[in-house]
Amino acid sequence: MKKQLYPIILSLSLILFNATVMSQDIPPPNPGLVINIVSGYSIEFVFDEIDEYINGIENAGKSTFVRIGAIYDWKLQFKADQVMFYGTNDPAHQMELNNVGVVVSSIGTNQDDGSNLINNAKFAPVALESNDVTLLTKGTLTNKGYGIENSFTLDWEMGTRDGNMNPSRMLDQLLKADTYTLNIILTLSVY
Repeated sequence: MKKQLYPIILSLSLILFNATVMSQDIPPPNPGLVINIVSGYSIEFVFDEIDEYINGIENAGKSTFVRIGAIYDWKLQFKADQVMFYGTNDPAHQMELNNVGVVVSSIGTNQDDGSNLINNAKFAPVALESNDVTLLTKGTLTNKGYGIENSFTLDWEMGTRDGNMNPSRMLDQLLKADTYTLNIILTLSVY
């Protein structure tokens, strides 16, 4: 039994996920809406232990820190730039986008309790899709402000099956050993 399990674990230990986070304000350029990615432009998950294939990876320092400056009420959306993860070594190797999710923490003075902001990724991760998904939007009050009011940490996770992420363990998805890369686009627009 060990001889049959070992090659599977060995081949799965090579799965790697890279993402580059990019931003845009709509319509560009818009000096009244500015998004600044301070850190976390590139996120990487390396699955090299069996527990990571079973439970996923979260809270591993995979974060993006952003500040938003806005003279308008705004919303922040995210999406992938393709419909599926494709293997870098072999494009026939594929993985669903919803294996990646994000939790957003507001660390600015604008409250994400529904007053200034509605945070759709506050308590559970929101899964990555190829269509725009709203992470943050205006609450009952205004969400206008600059870096001190609108500062956020986007904590990325993969394979955890939390929130609306893929409910299947990565181990059960029969993924092929490869490096999977894509771009994640953050879009800031007027509410």
